[in-house]
Amino acid sequence: MSQIDHPLTVPCDAAVKSARQSRRDLLLLGSALLAGGIAPIGLTYAEELSPQSLAVDPSRVLFRVRIEIDGEGNVNVPTNPLVSRKSDRSLPLKSDVVFDYEERLRRADATDVDSVPIAAERFFHEANSDSEVNRSKIQAALRPSVCQSIVRRDTLPEITYSSESYFTHEELDLLRMPVSSIAVDRLLPTDPVVKGDQYVVESESLRALFGLSAVDASEVKGEIVALSTKEARVQLRGNLDGSVDGVPTKLRIVGKLTFDRTMGVTTWLAMAIHETRDISKAEPGFDVASTIKMIRKPLDKPFGLQAQPEPLDIRSGIPEERLYVELQSDTIGMSTLMDRRWRMMSDKAGLTMMRMIENDRSIAQCDFRRLSRLAGDKQWTMNAFQQDVRKTLGEQWREFVVANERVTETGLVVMTLVARGAVEEVPIEWVIQHYSDDSGRRVLATFTMEGDAADSFAGSDDQLASTLRMIHQPSAAQELPDLAEQESSKPEDRLSDESIQSASDRR
Repeated sequence: MSQIDHPLTVPCDAAVKSARQSRRDLLLLGSALLAGGIAPIGLTYAEELSPQSLAVDPSRVLFRVRIEIDGEGNVNVPTNPLVSRKSDRSLPLKSDVVFDYEERLRRADATDVDSVPIAAERFFHEANSDSEVNRSKIQAALRPSVCQSIVRRDTLPEITYSSESYFTHEELDLLRMPVSSIAVDRLLPTDPVVKGDQYVVESESLRALFGLSAVDASEVKGEIVALSTKEARVQLRGNLDGSVDGVPTKLRIVGKLTFDRTMGVTTWLAMAIHETRDISKAEPGFDVASTIKMIRKPLDKPFGLQAQPEPLDIRSGIPEERLYVELQSDTIGMSTLMDRRWRMMSDKAGLTMMRMIENDRSIAQCDFRRLSRLAGDKQWTMNAFQQDVRKTLGEQWREFVVANERVTETGLVVMTLVARGAVEEVPIEWVIQHYSDDSGRRVLATFTMEGDAADSFAGSDDQLASTLRMIHQPSAAQELPDLAEQESSKPEDRLSDESIQSASDRR
């Protein structure tokens, strides 16, 4: 649907509008001269002709917000995003999303009421989505354990975390709202205006509203379509090009908002957005048209949030220990807490894999395999583990630089080997971890990265070892032989060109 055909669009001709406004002003002036004045119509004639400021009340920090989003379009899926961003398939998408939450705005300095809020506490009464991708239905909702969260906007895109639990990637994806209620007031004009005035919406305000990493070009304008002592109504229209975490995106926008001048708050926003985002190494691209409706009501007291603001040192960085994400494999039967740069890319029999991606650059990959059980109380020795890995890597192996064994707090025995070698003359480093429990269950985790990625990898193997839990018993059909006995243990199979690219980001 084009912007012109969209129901939120109100076509207008600037020249006709200007002429009508001039005739209306003349009639009002004539009536005023004859009658000695005019009856109130929201603004007196003198006030209507004089510029009015749309002043936001900075003392209002507590709100109830409801957002409804309807989207329809296509998801663009590549064959291998590490090799090419070119779409291999376009899958039809429909989505309905609802958010209902309380929000308390927070400033770095609570006494500086004129500063821009860069954080918020949120309590979600409702957060769920019903989507259909290629006729497959997908539902997502927040768990009760993470219904209360902190939003930080020190940098964009904003970062959401829970002070009580950990999100899954699916929950974080759900909470990536297309517009931010924290930044909606920034769409207002900064200078006094009269009805009919147009103004340019600043790029930084658009970046804050849409949660973009950068705005490269924008042509978004606002127009005052109605102005009274009680409210102002604004129409928005334009285009912008930007990026999210290094991934280019284009937005075509048309919308309206209502600003309550009595309360000093933007209380309503309706917007149609056509967004086209490129394929990234972590996610498919999309071409989606969405309609967004936001209702925002000031509150005198919270209902879900605590009565007093949560202790929050906004001047300091976000606590790193709160930024882990919960990853789970039902195929392997394990869960773990990892750096948010790690994503579970595949979880099916024979291919359970997570990948570490930062700023659309693939840093490392980790493949998981469930090995066959050991009989009785037998355990693998470090010597047997080393021999098995050497046999698997073959001529690609050069040396072992680390070999250690430990027992985790959850009772798992973890053997770790760090091996160096080369594939097609490219230096490669492998971190191979063997996990086993008292019942004989075993899991193998193999990290692969180029030699110069060690700093970015930054102890991810230690994090996995510290948090990995075996959560259920997979069927015997999912268990594989030891490394050297696997059909896929040939070097050319285990470390194909595709695997090298996933670790090194080569094209």
